[in-house]
This record gives sequence, C-alpha cells and structure tokens, in this order.
Amino acid sequence: MNIFRLPLCCLLLLLSLGSCRKDAFDAYYGRPDWLASPIYQQLDSMGDFKNFLYCIELSGYKNTLGSAGFWTVFAPTDAAFATFMQEKGIGSINDINKTIAEKIVRMSMAYDAERLEKLNDYFSQQGWITGYAYRRRSVYYDFVEDETQANGKVRKIISTNRTADGPYIESDNNNKHLTYFFDTYMGVRGLGAEDYNTFYPQSTYTGLNIGEAEIDPDRSNILAENGYIHVVNRVLFPAESIDQYLRGKTEYSAFKDIVDLFATYTYNADVTHRYNVLTGNTDSVFVKGYTLLNLALNNENYMKEDINDAQTNSFSVTVPNNQAVQDFAKRVLLKYYPSGTTIKDVFYNNSAILTEFLNAHFYQTQLWPSRFESEQNSLAETTKISRGNILEAKLLSNGAFYGVDACQTANVFQSVYGNVLLDPKYNLMQTALERFGLNLTLKIPTLRYMLVMVSDLELSRIGFEYDTYNTSDPIRYNGAAGTPKMRELIQNQIIPLGSESIPDLSGTGLLESYSGEYIKYNNNRLSSSGTLAKTESSEQLVKIDSTNIGTSLSGPLNGIAVYSSRALQSSEVTVGNFLKALGAESTSSPYYKFFNYLVNTSLWSASDGVISGVEVGLNYTMLIPNNDAIDQAIANGDLPSVVNSTSTLDQDKVKRFIQYHIVRNTFAIDGRKTGTFQTLCRDVAGDLQSIVVTLNQTNALQVSDNVGQTVSADVPKSNQLGQRILIHSLNGYLQNGI
Repeated sequence: MNIFRLPLCCLLLLLSLGSCRKDAFDAYYGRPDWLASPIYQQLDSMGDFKNFLYCIELSGYKNTLGSAGFWTVFAPTDAAFATFMQEKGIGSINDINKTIAEKIVRMSMAYDAERLEKLNDYFSQQGWITGYAYRRRSVYYDFVEDETQANGKVRKIISTNRTADGPYIESDNNNKHLTYFFDTYMGVRGLGAEDYNTFYPQSTYTGLNIGEAEIDPDRSNILAENGYIHVVNRVLFPAESIDQYLRGKTEYSAFKDIVDLFATYTYNADVTHRYNVLTGNTDSVFVKGYTLLNLALNNENYMKEDINDAQTNSFSVTVPNNQAVQDFAKRVLLKYYPSGTTIKDVFYNNSAILTEFLNAHFYQTQLWPSRFESEQNSLAETTKISRGNILEAKLLSNGAFYGVDACQTANVFQSVYGNVLLDPKYNLMQTALERFGLNLTLKIPTLRYMLVMVSDLELSRIGFEYDTYNTSDPIRYNGAAGTPKMRELIQNQIIPLGSESIPDLSGTGLLESYSGEYIKYNNNRLSSSGTLAKTESSEQLVKIDSTNIGTSLSGPLNGIAVYSSRALQSSEVTVGNFLKALGAESTSSPYYKFFNYLVNTSLWSASDGVISGVEVGLNYTMLIPNNDAIDQAIANGDLPSVVNSTSTLDQDKVKRFIQYHIVRNTFAIDGRKTGTFQTLCRDVAGDLQSIVVTLNQTNALQVSDNVGQTVSADVPKSNQLGQRILIHSLNGYLQNGI
C-alpha cells in the first residue's frame, strides 16, 4: 500500500500550489474592487430606469452595455418614458416592440466614452479641437426603406451617405447624429434660448440640453466600466432626415416634386444581397442620391472632408409651401415659356434654372434661427425673406428644416444673366456663357452690366450651332471649331458698367465691352466694328427692340438687358484695310499722309493690310496725326521729306514715328480713361515708350508725349471703330524723343 501514498501526497501538494497560484492570478488580473460597474448594471441599481432596461434587453443590447466597451449613454428615466408613451399613444411598456426599442436604445448611445465637458470638443484627424463640436454620431442608422414612386409602386431604397454626386460608401452606415446645446458652445457664438426654443418650443433651455431633453446636471458624468452615463428627462428617439420629413409633408409637395427631379437611383448588389439575407425578401435595393444639387437631403454625414466633420456642422433647408412655389414658378421660372409648360418640361429643357432655384434654398451649414437673415446659403447669398416668413422650424437628424411661405430668390434671377437663363430662346448664349465662365460674374449683384441678348435664331444665322457629339469643340462655326469666334462675339455683348449709371440709349455715346472693343449707341440703335463694316447701310445700325432693368415684383437687375434682333459682331477687316475703308488713300482724308508713310515701311503687309506688331486678339488705339501735323513733323526733321527714303536712318525714324502713334490697349474719347499707355515704339535699349492721356472728356482728348508736348484730338474724325482698334485723328504729332 505504500506505493500509493507518495503520489497522493504529491497530488495534494500540487492542488495546494495550484490554489495559491490561482489566488495570485486573480489578485493580479481579476476585476479590481474599485472599478465601477458597467452601464447596464449601474442603471439597474439606480431604480428609475426599468423601462429603459426593458428596451435594452428587448433590443439585444444588454450584453453590449453590460460588458466591456466605450459608450456614452443618455439614459431616459421612467418618467421620461411615461411622457414618451403618452405622446406616441403607447399604452404600456409591453406595447413597445423590438423595432421601437432598438431605435430608443441605439439613439441613446454615442460612440466613445465622454464626459459632458468633452462633448464640445471636435475629434478631428489632427486631434482634439476645443469648443468646436455640438453633435455626435449615434449608434442608430436606417437600413433599407420603402419609397412610394409617382406611379404608386414601392421601391426599396437606402440613403446615400455622401453629398450630391458623391459615391456611396458601403462601409459607412450613415448613422444619425445627436445634437446638443451647451452654454459652453452656444454662448461664445451668440446663440441661446431663442435658437433652441425655435426648434423645441415645448422644452426648457437650460444650457445643458440634448435634442428636446434636459441633461440632469446632478446625474451626469457617471463613470461606468464601459463608458459614461448622462441622465435625461426625455426619450431620445431618431428624428427623420430632411428627405424623410419631406416625404410625409403634402404642404411642401410642389417643392419636393422639383427636388425629386434631381434624385438618382442606383442598383447596389451588395446591399441587395445583405437585405435579402436579413429579411428573406428578394427585392432589389437602390441607393438614393442626388445630382447637380449642393447637398443630398438624405445624407446623414456632413462633407466628410474629415471623418468626424459632422460633429461641427450640418445642413439646413428653407422649404416654401405649395402656394409659394406655384406663385414663383408662374412669375419667374415659367415666365418666358409658353402656356401649358410644366416644371418638368423646364427640367428637361434647362435644368440649370431649377438647380439655381433649389440651391438658393439649401445651406451647407447649420442655419440658426437668430442668423436666419444673415447666414449665406449654398450659393453664398443671403436670404431675401425674413423670419416672419417661417411657418415651422424643426431640427431634423441631418440638419435644420424651415417651412416658409415665400421662395428664396436666387441672385441669378435678379441679374442680367437671368434674362438669358430663364428664356429658352437664348439657350445657346447661355451655354456659351457657362463654358467661358462669364455667367458667374454676370449674376453677381454688386457687379453691374449691360448685356445685349443674342437669340439662338441670330446665332444660327451667323453660322453657329452646338454639337454635343463633337467632344473636341461642340461649339461649331460654319462647320468648324467655333469656340474662339463665339468667345469674341459673346464678350462683345457684355458691357461692364462699373459704378456708372445705366446709359440712356436714346442719346449718343460709346461703351467699352468685356473684350475691350467699343460699341456706339445713338437714338436707340447700336453699332460695333462688325456692323459698321457692313456694306449695306441698313445693317450698320442694330435697332434696340426693348430693354429690361427689372420690375417691382422681380426687383432691380444688376444693370440692363438689351433686346435686339442682331448681335454686335467684330469686324474681320484688318487695320490697314480698315484705314483704306476710311478713305486713307484719298488726299482729302486726314489720315492720307500718315498712311502713305505707313505703306512704305517694313511694318506694312500689302497683301492683307496687316501692320507688324499689331497682334490678333489684342486691343489697340491708333493716334493718327492729320496732314498738317505730318507736314510739321517733316519741317521739324522728325520725318524725312519723302515717304520712301532708302536711308536706313530715315526708315528707322519713320518706323518709330508710326509705332509711337500706335498704343497698346484702347481708350475712347468718352470721358473715362486717362493715364499712361505703352506704345509699340522701343528705344535703342529695347524699352517700350509711353504716352500719357492727360485729358479725356466726351468732346475733348489731350495726349502728352516723351518731350512733354501736349496734342489734342480732332474729335469729329475720331472714335473710329475697327477690328479691336480705335482710331483717333490728332491735330499735331507725338514726339518719341529718341
């Protein structure tokens, strides 16, 4: 028997040693006595969270909140549930199903464990930024929803999680966010009770609110093993997104119908498969997004320029009711369309009109009630309506919603460009302005213009068409690439007014176009270098049919839109041939002797009338001394006595003389431009020489030269419009001093 005693002793010794080792292990690795209990257990011990605990268990979150983790939980009391159930018409806690329980619990949970004082800090990619946050991502998100189509059929959709035209990211659940209102955030921004109570009129602003609830300051920052508990007096239930809210509000259906025109539906195989597996349903699921708009109404995130940027901002919309939309459509959107045209017709003909209309109602920022009349919308414009127009205000899950009784008027509709945008007869002009980026400046209310309207019919007559299939240059001119020609034409129709008043077109004057070319007006008729080059006198003047400076209903425009049947074209006649057309070859012309010297220099090209140094596409002013002045220059030795001298010195002298009278840039005798202008003349060092316009009035011009001499213009024989050039006749000549 002794052979069994030793092993038994050994066994007892091993058991004793094992017990000691376990005690040591538990002492080192076991749960410390001082460690707070998990969230679930703490709520259970407090006694007044029975309903919330019921929802936690029903939703399957007992283990999540009863074990390790990092959560911030806003726990509603039983009293909060009593209020909630009364408002929702729920008889008892047992009537709350799993779906409702999941919404309550997941909307009460935020990711990461944070004390209240930390919630106003923005967790950016660069680290914590103090005082910039007022929102946190909740655990709750919507999955697949039903959406009823116009034909009554139901489609399965999932909301996009990025801005309009952005890609859908399958790894992003598009979580809804919690919005809180702390004095530490609101106060420094000049926000307060007025802003809060506009959204939650039945709640009391304490400076420690989350949604419509108050956070109990005496029962907050409760540390748990797996996070923090903050007790609230209202149940936090998921708010609808802007998109979801609009679906159920028939009083805004006219606006929604326009928004729906920009909705996109993209089949998603992965989401469809996940939905089919989870539900057993075999329907296809489509990602609902938006295109061409400045925000997606169903995106629960923000811009995603930073992964957590929704902590710092959200979207906002002002949505006009049906009557307001119908009135605005009739007065503005459909103004130039024939009777019977619908908004959908406008969308398919020119969606840019509706894009401008909608984007004027969208904000890429939180629109606080106290800043309603000063905050800029997504077009960087301030509202033209007031807080008195607000019918309702709600803070939805992805932004602020304001129902209003008037439409926002985008600046473009009160601009000269609006006349082009809104009228289908000017679609090609609109296309050209957009391609050249000129539409952007024409709709700025503080920049004033005169815009000559050119219809599609007139552009077609000239030789323009638009070919969408020609990707290299869809603007065609007589069958060839037409962008350069169209740009020149369009720029001639734009006349910047600056701070000057709208011209009285029944009078007489000159105006400088965007291209630098000048146009003339006289007795409600316009002319340009191109029209004046016409051989038929009836074509040299363009009759003004009507003008538009705005109305009492639309408001004033940023200038004047001028309607005529023809465009103001540029001349295609070269400078030399233009001088010939002015009669420079005739001895009676004030340009005769200057022209004779010109044609006998190396600057002149007899084959095409081109003057060397005068580049195509740039603007010039030619100051031509009259015949008496040329004689005086000869007498003073500034010109040789013969026009075709063989002397190199004489040839250089003539060449510099002519170049000194050709100025880079244009100035008319119109009382506007004065100052220094470079000429084509260079000294021996190669430096360009200048002249100075010392006096410019509507009936007088004086120019000083390098030797300080001042020469006046012969006004009746000046202001001649050529191809990107103005020609003035001088009573003297300019000395370059070389």
